[in-house]
Amino acid sequence: MATHARPHSGSLSTVQLRNRMILSARRIITEHWPRIDRCPICRSAWPCPRTETAYDYLTTAGQGNWAPPQRAGSRR
Repeated sequence: MATHARPHSGSLSTVQLRNRMILSARRIITEHWPRIDRCPICRSAWPCPRTETAYDYLTTAGQGNWAPPQRAGSRR
């Protein structure tokens, strides 16, 4: 009889994992969003490597054109 691996009670489902990864990618993009064409975290030209990786993941998840909302009163 073939047995299939069952997820542990503390593990995430595929949908939960995908949603967390999307939120993480969006957080990375938001934190690294450019200030005058430079990444405030990496201090490199934008898009920095971390932002590119986050956008690559969002593209595979069908959300590649996502951008953080404009913050009211943000200092740029």
